[in-house]
Amino acid sequence: MRPILIATRGFELRCAAVCAGIGALAALLYLRSCRQRLGLNLEVFWALALALVLGVFAGGIVAYAALYGPGLAANLGRLAHGQVAGGSFFGVFWGAIVAAFIFCRLRGLAFAPIRDCLGIAAALGLVFIRLGCLLNGCCYGRPTERPWGIVFRDPACRVPRDLLGVPLHPTQLYEMGGAAMIFLLLRWAVVPQVERESLRAGSAFLLFVAFYAILRFAEDFCRASDPGLITLAGLTTAQLLCVLTFSGAAGVWLSRRRVR
Repeated sequence: MRPILIATRGFELRCAAVCAGIGALAALLYLRSCRQRLGLNLEVFWALALALVLGVFAGGIVAYAALYGPGLAANLGRLAHGQVAGGSFFGVFWGAIVAAFIFCRLRGLAFAPIRDCLGIAAALGLVFIRLGCLLNGCCYGRPTERPWGIVFRDPACRVPRDLLGVPLHPTQLYEMGGAAMIFLLLRWAVVPQVERESLRAGSAFLLFVAFYAILRFAEDFCRASDPGLITLAGLTTAQLLCVLTFSGAAGVWLSRRRVR
């Protein structure tokens, strides 16, 4: 693994940041490919992109500060000094969704088709984000005796020193593979049905939320990294969020079917 891409004169560029940027670019390019189908001109599209950027940063940082790390007070203290302790994908995703919702309300745009595209773009971007986590050693797994266990040795990575050289579950790869499968399923199986009106607009978004909740809930049983500040019955913060988001998506899906 190579957690640091460039290090010179006290400056470090970590692979996680580069991969996160690539993931954001991939998601943006996918959204741009949807622009004409959504009926957005270039001016409106770039205004939406700006709103999404603001939502992503605000959601990711605020959710992490509130739910992860050393605690809310310590996280806010670091933020006050210009230090970002970490980010939360749930915060990133829902921050983008809230920003898009507000943007659509202000512009009088239909929200359901846009959130469909955002769900698919999130799955694509997550593939690259977790690649960065793999190179960086964050989001690491529990020790395992399975033959596919992965070993981190670089002291610069985010894996604790006592786990360096120990085979760990490659949880980053689990999520990369799952996100890639979700992207392909939604893009090539669900979107055509939405376009044929066999499924209602908004269905791809609900399916992304449900599928990712299942993926992350299962994956966290193999994770050893930050379980979050809120735990219950042996479940991590992320798993509790998965239960809430899956329940919400399932409830909306069932209510939509009853309305039809």
